[in-house]
Amino acid sequence: AATLRAHFNLPLNDAAKRLGVCATAIKKVCRKIGIKQWPHRKLKAVEKRLALLQAEERYSTDDATRIACQTEIRDLEDKRTKLLQGIDCDIQGVA
Repeated sequence: AATLRAHFNLPLNDAAKRLGVCATAIKKVCRKIGIKQWPHRKLKAVEKRLALLQAEERYSTDDATRIACQTEIRDLEDKRTKLLQGIDCDIQGVA
């Protein structure tokens, strides 16, 4: 599982090539350990949203906006951590 986690930031086919196995083999292992779907796309969506919020927070002059951004940033960082650990989490609203 730790070997797979190290490759979550890559598309499935790239991870398969680096590990020297086919994508189907990785999918089977993931399902056995409880990972329903390869998390690369979800991770990229979370990271993209995080970057946008961090920029918005940095350049915002409104305290309410800054606080809202900080709250959402904390939530997204939590989701990113869960995804990297192989815990499937809901990321609705992230795009």
